[in-house]
Amino acid sequence: MNVFFLLTSLHLFAFSNLPPHIIHSDNDVLISASALRSHVDFLASDKLEGRMSGTEGERAAGDYIAKWFKDHGLKPAGPNGSYFQEFPITYGGEAGPECELTFTTSTAKKVTAEPNKDFNPVYGSVEKTPVEAEVVFVGEGRVSENRDDYEGLDVKGKIVMLFPAAPGDRFNNNSRSRIAKEKGAVGMIFAGPIEEDSYPLMRVTRTRSISRDAGLVAVAITANLFEKVSGLKYKEARKTAASGYVPRGFAKGLKAKIKVDIQQRKITARNVMAMLPGNDPKLKNQYIIIGAHYDHVGWGDIGALDAAEKIHNGADDNASGTSTVLELARVFAQTKDNRRTLVFQLYSGEELGLVGSFYFTKNPTIDLNAVHCMINLDMVGNLTDDKLELDGLATSTAWEDIVSQLTNGFKIAKNGGPRGDSDHYAFAAAGIPVLFFHTGLHERYHRATDDAPALNYEGMAKVGNLVAKYIRAVDKQEELLPFKKGEQVTKRKPPSKESPTGETTRRVRVGLIPDYTNNEPGVLLAGVSANSPAEKAGLKAGDRIVQWGTKKINSIEDLQEIFETAEPGKPVKVKIVRNGKEIEITITPEAIDLINTDSTKAA
Repeated sequence: MNVFFLLTSLHLFAFSNLPPHIIHSDNDVLISASALRSHVDFLASDKLEGRMSGTEGERAAGDYIAKWFKDHGLKPAGPNGSYFQEFPITYGGEAGPECELTFTTSTAKKVTAEPNKDFNPVYGSVEKTPVEAEVVFVGEGRVSENRDDYEGLDVKGKIVMLFPAAPGDRFNNNSRSRIAKEKGAVGMIFAGPIEEDSYPLMRVTRTRSISRDAGLVAVAITANLFEKVSGLKYKEARKTAASGYVPRGFAKGLKAKIKVDIQQRKITARNVMAMLPGNDPKLKNQYIIIGAHYDHVGWGDIGALDAAEKIHNGADDNASGTSTVLELARVFAQTKDNRRTLVFQLYSGEELGLVGSFYFTKNPTIDLNAVHCMINLDMVGNLTDDKLELDGLATSTAWEDIVSQLTNGFKIAKNGGPRGDSDHYAFAAAGIPVLFFHTGLHERYHRATDDAPALNYEGMAKVGNLVAKYIRAVDKQEELLPFKKGEQVTKRKPPSKESPTGETTRRVRVGLIPDYTNNEPGVLLAGVSANSPAEKAGLKAGDRIVQWGTKKINSIEDLQEIFETAEPGKPVKVKIVRNGKEIEITITPEAIDLINTDSTKAA
């Protein structure tokens, strides 16, 4: 669950007083606690290092998910017949090509350090202006009424080497840099991890920054490099410094040359997607999306509430939701009793701002107009006193009735929403009804203590089995769920219609991504799909479609009616308004087959 949206949103819940009412299914296949525990044990293991987007841990988790889908016979639902949908993310920093750190001993021996391995630049440092000076060791670099680690030391025009601040230390790296500046230093070298069990090299994050106003050049080095150049034992020196004394015996005449270059970190993350075709000839071209995010915050890279550079395993957030989606996929792959096609999606980039789910809705591999609803599971492993939160009820007039019939002994806390702290929000923004399952926040949320043993697996199984009932209940609906935004209810139509014999008539693919939040005449585009007819014709976000052929366009429903009878491959002139000017372009819709039984392809 994304901490940024959460911290800026207020949500009011009201517990239902409705009596429990259990609807039994003919195919009531149970999800077991032990099966869920098996998934969580892997996904939330230290081996995956918190599944930060774009890391090896995230890729290992994605491979595990894709293998599970493949082993259970689900078809790929990503682009080009793949289980993966890749997307770019830019976050954090890393050493740039101009980073440099070289030590020279009193005997002229040079030790050249390797960036990202032996040392990292520090946020707030002066960049691309090298300094070269003698190194003076100042322990923890503290100055207070009872202590002065600089006492008797001349650091004017020199580089100070010191230990970094631990989490929660009010005398943080910022404070230490200001003191170093006051004492006349020109550079800083932080030695070793912030704590003994932390990441071995201080990471390039703003939470470990120095004061930019100090105007110092600063890097962080490993404990091994500290021992190599200082002549001191790292653990002993750190223990002595923590007791208030600057250890003696630091290498005399040691010099360092430092140059800092920090670049934005660009990574590639992956959504993992698979589908299970429906068994109803009429409804199989509609979709129910069951989703969860599988990324987390890694070593506390971003959004960690304990500010510790330790592995954040994210057992509840969101190995719990991911594991439940995997088990739901297994259940329906065995029963195959779904009328509509089920699409199982595990998103990355959620913790960085719902990046993966928004990327999908802007680059869909299926027709979003044919999506019945999206069901999201985020943090479902902490069931307490059978209290379950449901969000998104305000996105469709159908939800209240379904929810009222499926309380199943849970105490349901209902929220209209949709709240903006998890992936269902991206689908609601695209005009799709959503329902979000959540067992509530707790003291382990976004902390290194969110580990597998703490979860309530019996409760998870109970929630998983309830969600299976919801999927079946919503699949029983004959019409696409209406979408509700505020007081406006939109009755949605499927993108294609059936002939009296049940055979599908014309279908076209255009690749428009409408902005459903806009209510002005015409259809405003939030974007277009990659390699689509719309993109090839030159349409882009911000264009407003006002006429299609000879028909004036006032709403998305007008376009839907046109698409139901449009002929693939037949060019059509379309009028749009761009930057206040009306222009005409030509679009050639493509033929599509929403469900390809041989391989999955983009719609």
